[in-house]
Amino acid sequence: MPELPEVETIRKGIVSKLIGKEIKDVEIKVSKLFVGNKNDIIGGKITGAKRVAKVLEIVLDNGYSIIIHLKMTGQLVYRDKDSEKSFAGGHSQKIYMVEPPHAFTHIIYTFSDGSHLYFNDFRKFGWNKIVKASDVTKMFGPDKFGPEPLTKNFTVDYLKKIFSKSGKAVKLVLMDQQKIGGIGNIYANDALYWAGIIPTRPAKSLSDAEISKLKNAIEKVIKLSLDYGGSSENTYVNIEGKKGRYMEVTAVYQKKTDPKKHPVKRIAIGGRGTFYCEICQK
Repeated sequence: MPELPEVETIRKGIVSKLIGKEIKDVEIKVSKLFVGNKNDIIGGKITGAKRVAKVLEIVLDNGYSIIIHLKMTGQLVYRDKDSEKSFAGGHSQKIYMVEPPHAFTHIIYTFSDGSHLYFNDFRKFGWNKIVKASDVTKMFGPDKFGPEPLTKNFTVDYLKKIFSKSGKAVKLVLMDQQKIGGIGNIYANDALYWAGIIPTRPAKSLSDAEISKLKNAIEKVIKLSLDYGGSSENTYVNIEGKKGRYMEVTAVYQKKTDPKKHPVKRIAIGGRGTFYCEICQK
């Protein structure tokens, strides 16, 4: 599933391709993947794109937004009317390697200039939802998503608060979207490495100094991933169809040795592959 850096990269791509386009029609081929009345967005023009954690919001000028979650295999493909080239953001599966629409194209947004945005998803876990702009905040409120890294509410004091109440492994707390928005498996592994904290440590066992170091490590990893366009593990590509390059600089995730050439161990925490160095992380 794309994490914060990947979805943010797709958001930027949507802005570059879709701003100003007017929705002429919406074709829904799989009804469970589209929630809401398509007539609410027909005639609306795209004015921007936002992101909360791992979820996209396409903002329209008529008081509605399109909320999109790509989940495990979702993909957005933009195709210009006069271009022979498509631009795809999300997962790039081999079965998608034909021009849409195809068997796994479930929603088609047609714009007044003849261009299209296709939503593909062969496992059908993703979704598109039409929401009034006034209701978007309710969807993404503090009871749904915690503060994101690189925002003003992501503070040492906040981390102290959530860690002090949890005996769970610190990695699980980092990946709990209700606690912290946007951090997934790849970046949790690397942040804990750079902070020198073993992923299995109970969150409430961290000292104030360790929490401060972990906050800095999280921000370091997220900034680096944004610079590299995210990670292309699980076939992610940006809206230009290019792979994210963070896997080139990952510290321990899917690695056999860490940056200091120490062996990296792999275990499972919460059913997810967890990578760490028992020398550097305590």
